[in-house]
Amino acid sequence: MAEWTISIVLWLLAGSFIYILLWLSYAYFISPLSLIPNAGILAPVSRLLWAFPSEHRGRITLDLPRLHEKYGPLVRIGPKELSFYSLDIYKTVNTVQSPFIKDPRVYGGFVQDAHPGLFSITDAYEHAQRRRLMGQIFNRSKMNLLEEYMTEKIAAFVLLLRQRGVQPVELARACRALEADIVASFGFGEDIGAIAAWGSGHDVNIIKENDDKAQIMALLSNLPSVTTAWYRIESILYNFTGWQTLSTTAMKDFDKWASSQLERLTSISKLPFEPHPNFISTMIRSRLPPAIALSEAKEMLGPGTDTTSLTLAHILWGLAHDISFQDSLAADLALAHWPTDMTGLEALPRLRAAVKEGIRWAGAAAAMLPRIVPKDGATLAGKFIPGGTVISSSPIWYLRDKAAFPSPEIYRPTRWLDGDAESINPLRDEYYIPFSKGSFVCIGAHFAYLELYLSLSQILKSFRLTLPDSGTSMLSREATLPERLEWVAAVPVVRLEVQFLTRL
Repeated sequence: MAEWTISIVLWLLAGSFIYILLWLSYAYFISPLSLIPNAGILAPVSRLLWAFPSEHRGRITLDLPRLHEKYGPLVRIGPKELSFYSLDIYKTVNTVQSPFIKDPRVYGGFVQDAHPGLFSITDAYEHAQRRRLMGQIFNRSKMNLLEEYMTEKIAAFVLLLRQRGVQPVELARACRALEADIVASFGFGEDIGAIAAWGSGHDVNIIKENDDKAQIMALLSNLPSVTTAWYRIESILYNFTGWQTLSTTAMKDFDKWASSQLERLTSISKLPFEPHPNFISTMIRSRLPPAIALSEAKEMLGPGTDTTSLTLAHILWGLAHDISFQDSLAADLALAHWPTDMTGLEALPRLRAAVKEGIRWAGAAAAMLPRIVPKDGATLAGKFIPGGTVISSSPIWYLRDKAAFPSPEIYRPTRWLDGDAESINPLRDEYYIPFSKGSFVCIGAHFAYLELYLSLSQILKSFRLTLPDSGTSMLSREATLPERLEWVAAVPVVRLEVQFLTRL
């Protein structure tokens, strides 16, 4: 009997060894993707062995461009997953009515309350219908409706800056508070109290937890069973002990606040006049079910806050280095009588240049955008890629392309000032894709531009920006992109500090 047991075990071990050997042989030498360079030696085995650790450390979108520079436009990052760095491929994948659909594994992590929002919807038809409905408030022609409440929030922020005097301000937290209240006010008709909280020296919990969640999105999307098990364990512990994580507490508090706003807005939407145009009321009036309108508003709060606030922080920090450009920009704004409407703001070349360069330089929306190759496969960069393969790229790589933007790590607004037509880099505008391209281009692009134009102009109206260590020196110098990590959004690992000196 013992001999039979040993024989069975040996046969199982031998069979397992042969299976693993055949599987590895296929992964490395036979797979249709085996001819594509690997990001790491273990990449063909499992995305958990290269892509996931790199994502979790906030390094994947920093490391891959260097690998593409070495290996070419296609790099294998998993058994059935590729990274690409090619504007031609990007256009193909993101063209209108593209057959390359969003990867539900990643986009599902952004769904709120089981109701996919515009960003997380993977079905092309449903996405087009929702986008058409939401366009009525996000279109360029509607930006004038948003000007008043944005200006109101910025004024409250400027007042707090005045009260701080010349004390250095850490820009990432400060700008995050400003943009959180702007986005919340737009979505829910009321701000979330982020500016007031920042003025008191702390953060609104949900905003901080949104930041923390962005840093563990790799864990949520790669190990969903583990995270589901943890949430169940936490729920059991809460039922018996009343204990739960600060993250769960913050999310529950936010859900309670958001639900109360929906209840308030549902009653307001029945009035013939809407006192404060906002997203939820507009969608309810357009017959989008209230629960879905609420999910959309909740889904936009995190990404809408993180990306725009980080961009504004970088712009202010960059201008604090370049005093000469900052003063010229302030003079342009003063000459134009400090406009607050979109048309008047866009008409100022230096303001457009400062904001566009800030969007490019900050590269705040760092996430890779995975798509699935259609079932019949596709030829990309001269290689046939089988159907079902996941391919992804980050828009910010193109914003840092050295051919399109020489010295991409430098904040240089003058690269957007069109002087002699012959001096304009022909690749500049083509590679400027911070909001992606095609059917899935960010619907909030005009909203983000208005936020940045207004915030920057109103801050410069009141203050001159300087670096804390500049002393009496007002020498201009170009700022270099600060060290960072990149998850869904980029996160600086150094403090971006500026002094706000009252403008005389």
